[in-house]
Amino acid sequence: MQFFRLLRVAAQAEGLRWRRMGRGYAIQAALGLAAAAFALMLLVMLHVAALIWLAEGRSGIAAALILAVFDLVVLAVLGWLAARGVEDPVALGAARVRDDALQQIGDQATRAALLAPLLKSQSAKKGLIGAAVTAAVVGLLTRR
Repeated sequence: MQFFRLLRVAAQAEGLRWRRMGRGYAIQAALGLAAAAFALMLLVMLHVAALIWLAEGRSGIAAALILAVFDLVVLAVLGWLAARGVEDPVALGAARVRDDALQQIGDQATRAALLAPLLKSQSAKKGLIGAAVTAAVVGLLTRR
């Protein structure tokens, strides 16, 4: 019974991990979209007013370069916020629970494989050899 309970715990932890990772990717995509929308609004709505205001005491080219530098700074900050990969602590915890449950499942399967030949065998010597071979095979399979 504990074997199936551990399998269920591992599956639930993996499901939680995938949901939380998807949530993180959705937040990153939303921040990226917000950065792009802000950049578009900034270029269309404010450039004309800022360019007219800056051009009063300078040439039009100098005013345009000042605006371009400001745009670059705003876009760099928003792009950095969208691109940074913050790891979700809940997703990390779920991954640890899954790994622990799978490790325990492997341990229980190895023990069961070790004891099964002993219970079936009529001779103790034959049972011990079969148990050792079975345990070695199961051990190799669980390490992959």
